[in-house]
Amino acid sequence: MDTLTRLGTCAAAITAVLFPAATIEIVNATAEGGTTVVLDGALRRCDFSRVTEAAVVPRVGLGTGSALIHTAGSRAIAEVHLVDAPDPGTHFDVGLIQEPRPSSATCGPGDPGTAFTGMDTDAAGSGTVTVQDAIRPGTTGVWVIIERPNAHSQNPAEFYTSEFLAPV
Repeated sequence: MDTLTRLGTCAAAITAVLFPAATIEIVNATAEGGTTVVLDGALRRCDFSRVTEAAVVPRVGLGTGSALIHTAGSRAIAEVHLVDAPDPGTHFDVGLIQEPRPSSATCGPGDPGTAFTGMDTDAAGSGTVTVQDAIRPGTTGVWVIIERPNAHSQNPAEFYTSEFLAPV
């Protein structure tokens, strides 16, 4: 157990040295009551319901990610991290979606209650981006979507979404 504790401490120290600005942001967000949300390979509709597996073409989930979601005043902020090592230098669209929203509502870039930005992974396949939006009246939670556009389909080539709604 001592070895695991030391290993965790060393890993945290290395992270703080290599990524000091990101570490400070994470510490500040955690101090403000941030919520860490794992991103999984579930494709979701705009109302956060899950698309059934039968309706989706099978795909390989290449990456792993998480988002630290918190509020600052009247803004929802998500610090999104993705590691997609098999495919470095890839562009992803990252969105912050506010809930609740009707099942008929769309949630793409420019739609009310959404904020999007781009993220390009580095040579190691790692990427970090912050996306934020003003909290709309009636919003109870937010979630994150990461999509890699598909040149041959309207469905994304690769996608990751929040495992649960983060309260705001």
